Amino acid sequence: MISKSKLAVFDMDGTIIDGRLIDALSTKFGLYDQIKQIQADPSILGFIKTQKIASLLKGIDEKEIIFALESIPIMNNFQHAVSVLKEGGCKIGIITDSYSIAAKTLANNYDLDFYTANDLMANNGLVTGEVCMPLGWDKINCFCKNSVCKRYHLETYANKYGVNIKDTVAIGDTRGDLCMVTHAGIGIAFMPKDDYINKCKYIINRPNLSDIFNFIK
Repeated sequence: MISKSKLAVFDMDGTIIDGRLIDALSTKFGLYDQIKQIQADPSILGFIKTQKIASLLKGIDEKEIIFALESIPIMNNFQHAVSVLKEGGCKIGIITDSYSIAAKTLANNYDLDFYTANDLMANNGLVTGEVCMPLGWDKINCFCKNSVCKRYHLETYANKYGVNIKDTVAIGDTRGDLCMVTHAGIGIAFMPKDDYINKCKYIINRPNLSDIFNFIK
């Protein structure tokens, strides 16, 4: 089967990789409890959480981000999903609120067409604690208020490649993906991690990305 979709976007953590990059980093450097506390606080807007978490990573060697990424398995049949989508001429990329050094690595490894992520600032190879965020919700009045408005960047890439939004596919697993998944032509909640994303029309409840073709024709 060759997919007829023209643009597909994958979230990274919990979708392309079977785990979360920040969990691997925070566990290694003894930051797990502090970071979980920030993530769980409903009073802090998403982009502020990103800033606070980045500040905790100050002094870490950039290479540790790649080491952490390499410690996390790739999700079952991601390569197969990419191959089938590419056969149909689909543009494929990553939109994640994780870090660009990791997203770029995956995009290069799997010959993807694009990626958008937070840029974790570094000086002489060491993380400074500052982060450059793509944002985007401020331009379209999106509800997400995250460091990466995935709906905005989905629309941006659709426009770049001349693809109608109804011909797009978005796959994600958490509330942070909701604005993208609900806006795409086909939005898929993959192994949903919270009640928000679990309300999507299309849901995959097992860790196998080949299952996206149950909904993509």
